[in-house]
Amino acid sequence: MARFDIDGFDEVIRDLENLGRFDEIAPKIIEESIPILEAEVRKEVSRHKDTGAMAASIKTTGATAHNDGYYAVVRPTGKDEKGVRNMEKLAYLEYGTSREAARPVLTKAVNSAAPKVLKKQQEVFDREVGL
Repeated sequence: MARFDIDGFDEVIRDLENLGRFDEIAPKIIEESIPILEAEVRKEVSRHKDTGAMAASIKTTGATAHNDGYYAVVRPTGKDEKGVRNMEKLAYLEYGTSREAARPVLTKAVNSAAPKVLKKQQEVFDREVGL
């Protein structure tokens, strides 16, 4: 799984905390921006397919509270017809194997999605705080 960090997002979190609405607005920001990352991951994974089952299995979780704030996850689910977990296949793509070179699809998807996700998050923030 890729970790998606955005420079400058700490300032958005501080602003939300200062408004006293962090727990109200942060999940909205995540829920509305996570489909952008999901689409990019699906697009990159689709370029490396045998049957398309792994790309079709990609799903997102909703915004979930954690000690450090909120998060959502984009990941393949389930197994293929041979019983191989789709998440395992994605890890092989991203990091390679002893027989296969790494093809960092998650890294590419995250890098491609980052500016679009940040823009969407800023739009949601501005809308929610009335800017």
